Amino acid sequence: MQPATNGPTRPTVVIDVLGTLVDQTGSLERRVAEVAGIEGVVAADVARRWLGHVGEQERAIVERRRAFAPSHELDAEALDVLVRERFLSPDAAAELTDASEWLLPWPDTVAGLDLLSADVTVLALSNASRRVLAGLSANTGMRWHQAFSAEDAGTYKPAPQIYALALAGAPTGAAAPFMVAAHAWDLRAAAAAGLRTAYVPRADGDPARPDDRFDLQAMTLLDLHAQLLDLIESVQ
Repeated sequence: MQPATNGPTRPTVVIDVLGTLVDQTGSLERRVAEVAGIEGVVAADVARRWLGHVGEQERAIVERRRAFAPSHELDAEALDVLVRERFLSPDAAAELTDASEWLLPWPDTVAGLDLLSADVTVLALSNASRRVLAGLSANTGMRWHQAFSAEDAGTYKPAPQIYALALAGAPTGAAAPFMVAAHAWDLRAAAAAGLRTAYVPRADGDPARPDDRFDLQAMTLLDLHAQLLDLIESVQ
């Protein structure tokens, strides 16, 4: 397939990974149930506690209440807590150390990324560590032109420094990138940092508020690709 456009009119999209490209919560629930041999409801509670710990630590880092640690280290901390509190056995926790590298993409993700990368510049921007992003790409077939991790910024979303990575990484002469996310809070922070916004709802995302205004709204990545093609054609 030939790209729809080349040069400075080629849009740039900056795509969130955890929750937007992959089903983070559901994938962890299924992996915990399989590894620990526990029922789905119990596994869901374990996954909720796991992600809750990681989220709390990310907020502490953004607020500079603790030193930066990459996401795979925060995952390891969460597993240690779950073992101490007897929600997981040590053996189960050891098998789950790489679980974040095996999160499952949403049904439209891989095909959507393939379409997008043919016609626009695709940057991944994630709170996931470099190790996790490399594992996800290798294990799922997700592809992007460049990936930026919170590890590169030394902080987590929604700190403005992480969005600055995407702005600095956009090709020379390109218009402001579109931040693509299923989390309205992520898009609000991106807009404040100077990015345009594109909302794609997911089952585990952060729903938009009535007063939210995004530059684009799409039901899937395939829909987003079609809207971006229309945008390209309108400026040519």
